[in-house]
Amino acid sequence: MIGERSGGLKLNIYQNLLKINAGFNEVIGGLAALRKHAAFHRGELDRFSALSKETKSATNSYLLGAMETAETNEAGQRFHKRLAKERSDE
Repeated sequence: MIGERSGGLKLNIYQNLLKINAGFNEVIGGLAALRKHAAFHRGELDRFSALSKETKSATNSYLLGAMETAETNEAGQRFHKRLAKERSDE
């Protein structure tokens, strides 16, 4: 599970998410730039752009959903540890 791993690995996951989104943005921007060229049908480029945006959203939804679950689980574990420590300190 993601939350059970080191903070460095979690940072790496967030950095990869950033790279993935930057890549999708490059694809979408590149498709928009190609609309200027008569050799390409705008309708096809628009379709590929829409598919890219859909895939970007679906990818983000999946990855962030998994991260949310891991972060929530980790927060709960840390909360319980803190409560146990506070009780033992009393």
